[in-house]
Amino acid sequence: MVSSLIRGKYVVTRVIDDNASEIIPDGAIFQRDGEIVEVGSFANLKARYTSDEVIGSGNHVVMPGLVNAHHHVGLTPFQLGNLDLALEPWIVVRSMNRDVDNYLDALYCAIQMIESGITTVMHNHATWRKPQGMTFQEAGGQVLKAYQDSGMRVAFSFSHRDQNQVVYQEDERFLATLPAELASKISARLQNSKIPTEDYLALFSDINAKFGQDPRIRIFLSPGNVQWCSDPFLEAVKEFAGRHHTGIHIHLQESVYQKMYGLRQWGKTPLAHLQDLGFPGPEVSCAHGVWLTESDIDTMAETGTMVCHNASSNLRLKSGIAPFNRMAAKGITVAIGIDEAGLNDDNDILQEMRLVQKVHREPGVASPFPTSHQVLHMATVNGAKATFFADAVGTLEKGKRADLIMLNLDHITEPYLDANTNIVDAVLYRGRGLDVDTVIVDGEVLMRGRQLTKVNKGEVWAELKDQLSRELMPHELERIEVAQQLFPHVQRFYQQWHLEKGVPHYLYNQAE
Repeated sequence: MVSSLIRGKYVVTRVIDDNASEIIPDGAIFQRDGEIVEVGSFANLKARYTSDEVIGSGNHVVMPGLVNAHHHVGLTPFQLGNLDLALEPWIVVRSMNRDVDNYLDALYCAIQMIESGITTVMHNHATWRKPQGMTFQEAGGQVLKAYQDSGMRVAFSFSHRDQNQVVYQEDERFLATLPAELASKISARLQNSKIPTEDYLALFSDINAKFGQDPRIRIFLSPGNVQWCSDPFLEAVKEFAGRHHTGIHIHLQESVYQKMYGLRQWGKTPLAHLQDLGFPGPEVSCAHGVWLTESDIDTMAETGTMVCHNASSNLRLKSGIAPFNRMAAKGITVAIGIDEAGLNDDNDILQEMRLVQKVHREPGVASPFPTSHQVLHMATVNGAKATFFADAVGTLEKGKRADLIMLNLDHITEPYLDANTNIVDAVLYRGRGLDVDTVIVDGEVLMRGRQLTKVNKGEVWAELKDQLSRELMPHELERIEVAQQLFPHVQRFYQQWHLEKGVPHYLYNQAE
């Protein structure tokens, strides 16, 4: 039996409400075989338990491990050559980047996340990211093997589309507007990622059979987005998820064009159409939700549907700002995701949490705003709910798994911090990924003193650099050329949509 006593000047065990967290000064956690046995004062636990080691010091703050509730890849689109654009043309360019090894990419991602204090991630893998000659099972297996090697927890899903894959219009109809040679090349590309519904559901079963017994892995289903999925596919996913007691992760109303598609197609928002299908529910988490209406928010609250908020990504891709304050007022479970598009391309979730806290500060002395405790709750308990790990992680209490992080207080409190400042406020206002000193999952130390214990960061960086320094293959060059040719056609398609105007959830400024 392996045990440890983890101590800190402050131990933040859980968020109590929007304005307070349970904090034990000079506290500690005793864990045995990955299970938290007791939480209390360091002096008391040290006297009562004999542990294999003592981890931490009086210069650390101990907190629950953080959850990145929406993510896709490791090397960011910017690193692969894509500047930020509006979402829809950006997707076209992004989907035709050069090949990156799935295992190394996921491991690179995991390393960065561990270094910033993330212990659990929702990894949403696109079906188009399947290398030539490889099965979908093999591609997913590479990603999951990387997370297993890193030690992180992961909720994994394949994101799939079965319609409108180029723009928000029937593929055949849009391809007919393109030059014949370009249309032919795009059609061939779409065929490579095409999966019949029964095969997609079988893919879940195959992946789940191989990896689902790992307690650090959950396998989800993921219809890509409402406009990308036919009604029969959405209904099949909902029924299948219910039978297999698993989660569903879907993008939803990320951009104004997605909301407008719903109004054009059904005369209602995409979420309202999902409600007609009986799709929303407590097993469903929706990424983004920027363009939710008041009635949409009511629907989410009534059905227990969750939202994964991605503040940086939404700003970078010109999608807007999600109405978090309105969702919070209705009691919706909102988690935080980085979506591999954090402000610095470094997966620093503490910085993402700070942005979430700041971007929703509406003008006016009585206007609502997220508190530090509220944001911490989003990044711990709510993220655990969205990834289906809520029974195991999210808080530090007896019976939970020992998933926690330790931050060095030097940068946060030095040279001076008022003694009355709540440590949760201090972490949210001043903490950085670089302040994360130690990361523990299931009682296993994944990083100690900023040094990873399970993977060799230098080797991963070197191998990635070596692979990506090679000359592009002919099929990669062709794919990039096709994207460049397609881009102006996609731009023109959306420029013909006249953006709707309405009453905003937030009033940030006025023209008159």
